[in-house]
This record gives sequence, structure tokens and C-alpha cells, in this order.
Amino acid sequence: MAKLINLLLVIPAAMAMECRSEGPILPRPRNLNQSDTFRRALANLTTTLDAAFNGEIRTSWDARNVSLSMALVGLDQTEASIPLWEYHHLAAGNVNGTKHLDRHSQYLVGSVSKVITDALLIRSGVNMDDPVTKYLPSLDNDTSLIDWNNINLRALGGQLAGIPANYGFSEYHYIKDWFEALGFPPLNDTAYPSCGVIRLNTACTKAELLAGMLTSHAQAPPQSRPVYSNIAYTLLAYALEAATGKNYTTQLHDLLTAPLNMPSTIATPGNDSLAVIPPVDNTWGSDYGDNAPGGGLVSTLSDLTTFLHAILSRNPTFATPTQIRAWLQPRTFSGSRSSAVGLPWEIFRPDPALLFPGYDPATGEGGHTVTIHAKDGAAYGYHARIALLDEYGLGVVLLTAGDQDALGEVYDAAMSVLVPAVDGVAREQAGREYVGAFRGLSTGETGGVDVNATTEMDGVSLRLTGLYRNGTDILASLRELWGVTLGGFLPSLDLAGVARLYPTEIERPRVLPDGREVLEEDWRVWWEIESRADTEMPGKELSNNDCLTWTLADWMHYGSEPADRVVVVRDADTGSVLGLDAPFLRTGIMEKLGN
Repeated sequence: MAKLINLLLVIPAAMAMECRSEGPILPRPRNLNQSDTFRRALANLTTTLDAAFNGEIRTSWDARNVSLSMALVGLDQTEASIPLWEYHHLAAGNVNGTKHLDRHSQYLVGSVSKVITDALLIRSGVNMDDPVTKYLPSLDNDTSLIDWNNINLRALGGQLAGIPANYGFSEYHYIKDWFEALGFPPLNDTAYPSCGVIRLNTACTKAELLAGMLTSHAQAPPQSRPVYSNIAYTLLAYALEAATGKNYTTQLHDLLTAPLNMPSTIATPGNDSLAVIPPVDNTWGSDYGDNAPGGGLVSTLSDLTTFLHAILSRNPTFATPTQIRAWLQPRTFSGSRSSAVGLPWEIFRPDPALLFPGYDPATGEGGHTVTIHAKDGAAYGYHARIALLDEYGLGVVLLTAGDQDALGEVYDAAMSVLVPAVDGVAREQAGREYVGAFRGLSTGETGGVDVNATTEMDGVSLRLTGLYRNGTDILASLRELWGVTLGGFLPSLDLAGVARLYPTEIERPRVLPDGREVLEEDWRVWWEIESRADTEMPGKELSNNDCLTWTLADWMHYGSEPADRVVVVRDADTGSVLGLDAPFLRTGIMEKLGN
């Protein structure tokens, strides 16, 4: 606890604003297509993409050889498969495949397949913590160079197994002479794997692959650090087949694509007449065989829109809300302060200054850290990415065929335009509904006592700027009581004492005594803490970025009620905010004035 005290006392103001509860800062925006801010952002993005493909702005890729389909997925979609916005461009150089590019056109999606395979793991109900040897007992072999008994299914699905990236595929027999010309020693063909080597032998059977795993070298000990592995998903599919009695194609259909209506998400090869086939070297039409779970699926903008919508909306047909939230948690670090690895999400938290033009790093106003759950995928001639901005209830699907460099530039352009706009809509809506004055009579005392509250929005979040009972400043009282009740082992709330409000995403339906149906939203107060450290010790700023204020929630109670819990009451039909309740004060509902 002493460490916690020391760290909290040196948090500068700007860091205090960034060091907040993980999750949404404000309620997710709704009715986006009715917002002028959102429509202007989409028009801006469309104009930018048109200019890139027309050669009016410079890009690092040849637009004549790039086909693209892009979608913005949101909670307001009228149908799960129809995005809020979509954009398509068929390259002038495309001569094969479809001539009518739309959301049903097929692309190779490469390693986006890994997210689909992990979805099958979740849907299967198989225990993720089972060792892989339970389902693939041939790997339980004392001669193996890899510790298979300590590798579970969750590690396979989350890039923490430490096993090889590939088997056979990583060999390039067809440039053997080139290796030798560059000084490598000559090899006999028997030195290569007995299967899976392009232009040397045939694809591996299941038995050959499992045998090859016994002689392969680990990249790292299990659960030590993320190491990218395609073969992990083949083994995961084998394990699920042993557990369910269904092969990968049947698992895909029965567990995911049929329940969610994703008919075009299939193992390669796809349908040539619907395919986006680029005019560059590509592997369209190839049969990826047992490698499909890690990188050999075909899909469409429509299907991946449906998939992301199921995650964002916590669709119970896919999984429970708790399972989905657990799926989005990071599993390990990537070696970067901005990146983490999930199951198998590539989680990125970009610098707010690059995402929000008005962000002020000195004050923390004008933007904040946004967490993006993405999965990238590449196949010869194809590059795909799906991304979730769960904080806003939004997703992005981006599929390209042609120049591999196009996707990154288009994706970054889209994020730089969309995120500030959607954040702005969230602030506009919260400002209309959640900002205001609230007044009522305490229901816990005879005759009632006057209670009132005020909320405001600043450049960071919603704030509880006033809370009064019978004329007493309750926020000031809480600051004083913190030092009295917890000051012996927790730090004082110092100076400014700004009380920020963040939604917890916990809500309950309720019927009021007058018959009105409402939703009660739990919010929590998070106090800003200012530095008062005065020291000449070296390293005094070392811990500034160690965010530990998340540990301070729910510490003070009054009569079994948390003193940092505030309840917003909304009309169940219209969503309008009707009032505010501070349960620890036994206020009952303080009606929003002006309603």
C-alpha cells in the first residue's frame, strides 16, 4: 500500500485525466446517421478515397491495381449484415473475377481467419484451459522438443504457445540455389521437412504434421511471450475436431456461419464469379487444406459486418455478454507500450495527439487514449483487417486485393477521420442528455430534505460539479471524510477535487411508482488527484505514468451504499435522462430540471 500512496501523490494533472477507468468515457453514441458531424466525416472520408483512386492525391500504392471494400459497423444498423456506411472500388486492372463489386464480393482474408477460429473455440464450449495433449495424445511424447503438456487451447488461440510459426511452409526449396549462391551450405532434399514444402513435396497430412511437431523447435516457453504461429490454429482445429467430432468445415458452419447467417465465410477455394481477383501474383483458388484455420478463409464485407455487429451488440446467439467482454481482454504484452495481444486480437492504443487534432497533452483535454481491437490478415495479393472500437460501439472492416501497402494508408486515414467525429457525436449527445441541474426531496426522512446536483461537460468527461443536501456541499464533505476515514493508509484527495463521472455499463429496468418504465444506469465518481510531492530524491518522476487510480473505486461506503455510486435514470422508450440518484444520500430521484 505504501507504493500506491507514493505513486498517487506524484500523478500530474494531465496524467490524472488519462489515468481513468478503462472503458467508455461516455455512453456509446446512437443514431449516428442522423448526426451532421458524422455525415460530414463520412463525406470527407469518401472524398479522400475517391481522390486517392482518381490520382488526385499522392499515395504509396498504384491505385490501378487495388480493389477495396470498406465498411463502418455500428449498433444502429437496421440489419446485422448491412453496415452504417460502405465504400467499394474495383481496380481498373482487374480482368478476372467479379465485375460488380459490392458487399457480397469475396476476398481472401488471410489471418483474419484466426479470429474466426477463436470464435469457434468460444462457441464450442470446450474448456480453453485443457492441455492440447488431452485431444491430441500423440503430442504427449518424451522425445518432443516442445513441452506440449503445458500448452493449453487458450495459449494456441492467443499466440502464447511458443511453438513454430509454420511447418514446411517456412522452407523455400525453389530458391535453394539462391541460398547456396549467398554462401549457405549445400543440402540434400532429405534435410527438408517431409511435407508442406512448396515445389518439393505434397501438403502435410494430419499424421505427418503431428509427427513433425515432435521434431520442431519451440520459439519460447509456453505462456512466456507472444510468438506468431499459423500452425497453432491448425492444431487448435484438430483439437476441436477431437472434442466435438466435427471437422473444421463443419465446425465453421454449425457453430458460426449458420447461426449468424454468414454464408460466404468458407474455407478456400471460393466462388470465382464472386471473387475480387487482383492483377498481381495471388493465391485465389488455392486449397489451403488444414492451414485454413490460421489463414485460409474466404469472406465478404457483408459477413464480416455481421460478425463484428454480433460482438459489439453482445448478440446472445454468438456468446454471452460476459464471454464477449472476456474475449476482448488483453492476454499479454507485445513489447510496445502501445500494443498488447489478445485472443488473438492485435490491441493498439494510439497516441491521442495523432488521433485527436485538438488534444492538449499538457492538460489532457480534447481527446483520450482509445483502445482498438484489430486483426490483420494477408495472403498473396490480399490484405484484410477488422477492427473494433468497443468504446463507441463501432467496427471497421477493410478488405483489399492488389498492392499490400494500400490497406495501412486507407485504414489510418479512416481512423483519423472517424474516431474524432464519433467521439464528438458522443459528447454532443451526452451534453444534451446528461448535463444539467437536478433537484428533489430526500425520500429517507420525514418531510423530506432538499437535495440537488449539477453536471457539466469539459474537454475530458462528464463531471459532477455539485451535490448538495439541505444546503451542505456533499462533494466537499466527501473530500474531507476521505482523509478522516482512509487517510491512514490511502492518500488524501488533494486540491482541485474534480469529480468525474464514468459509466459502468451496468443498467437495470425499473418501474417507477407512477407506472413509468425506466432504465437505471450506474455511474461512478473518479476523483482527480494532484501532485504535492516535494522531494530532491532522484527518479521522482519515474512512476508518473504508472496508473493505479483504478484501485481507488468503492473504498468509502455510507450505510452499505458506495459513496462514489451515482445512478442516472432514463426513460425506457425514448432514452431521455429523467433524473439522477445518489443512493448513499437516500435522495431518491432528483428530477432533471427543464424536462
